[in-house]
Amino acid sequence: MALTSLTGCNSIKPISVLSKPVEKTPLGLEDPDPLKAKKVEWIVVTPENVDEVFAKLQEKGHNVVLFAVTEDGYQQLAITMADLRNFINTQRNIIIKYKEYYETKDEKKK
Repeated sequence: MALTSLTGCNSIKPISVLSKPVEKTPLGLEDPDPLKAKKVEWIVVTPENVDEVFAKLQEKGHNVVLFAVTEDGYQQLAITMADLRNFINTQRNIIIKYKEYYETKDEKKK
């Protein structure tokens, strides 16, 4: 039995670990089309011009509906839009960096 256990060790082959770099898989992302903002007409309604604005809207066949914000609300809306623009630019830069990392310049030309 001792002889079997000793000879069993001789049949074990050493393990060799080989490492080689794995090629990066191209992301295949295309640049998105630029955002095309729709035209929005802003009408400032004040107590002095409210009747005139309502009359013009009715003449053009529009329903007279007001969506209003206060001065502070408008300021918050402007800040939110700036934050949104910054967020989108940050995400765009992240995607660009991923593409640069995963795709070599030769792959981009294809």
